[in-house]
Amino acid sequence: MFEFSADYWINLLLFTLPAVLVVLTLHEVGHAYSAYRLGDPTAKRMGRLSLNPLRHIDPIGMITLILFRFGWGKPVPVDFFALRDLRSGMVIVSLAGPVMNFITALVLSPIYKWAVNSPAMLTSFSYIVILIQYIIVYSIFLGMFNLIPIPPLDGSKVLFAFTKRPQRYLLDESINYYGMFLLIILIFLRVPFNLLNKIILPVINLLL
Repeated sequence: MFEFSADYWINLLLFTLPAVLVVLTLHEVGHAYSAYRLGDPTAKRMGRLSLNPLRHIDPIGMITLILFRFGWGKPVPVDFFALRDLRSGMVIVSLAGPVMNFITALVLSPIYKWAVNSPAMLTSFSYIVILIQYIIVYSIFLGMFNLIPIPPLDGSKVLFAFTKRPQRYLLDESINYYGMFLLIILIFLRVPFNLLNKIILPVINLLL
């Protein structure tokens, strides 16, 4: 579980953490911007409509990322009841984060392909090229992972938006509590990773 080799720490500090900060920041900004556009200024008022990674870091999430190779960012506060339409707003705001990740991967993919086929780029900007690769991989993974329909992930909000009482999901804190408990168990058993790898790896191979 723990890794203390020099190569691990170098890779973590030079590539993993910078890439994760970029991906998490864009993900949360996607949520914040869509919520603001749909009528909820909460995230903007709290300074979360920002590309500053420091505003989106969850200290515990970063520590677990370093120690266990799995972490998270600080969720953007959204008052879904302030949105102009609750049901469609839940879907759009929830999907905005993953969609932002997928757009990031699609935009960077041709740049990466061009760079790896350019000897001059690989020689002069090898760090940037490798970092772009990491950002693409983590963007796809984070986007797909958040689409899993288990609370409190984004996919669960999309699922509950189509139920008869989407308000119940937003008001009943126990749903997120039990969902998080289930999610932790599944992550410990590596179930989400095993399932997602079958979907993500072909996509990553196509993009890279």
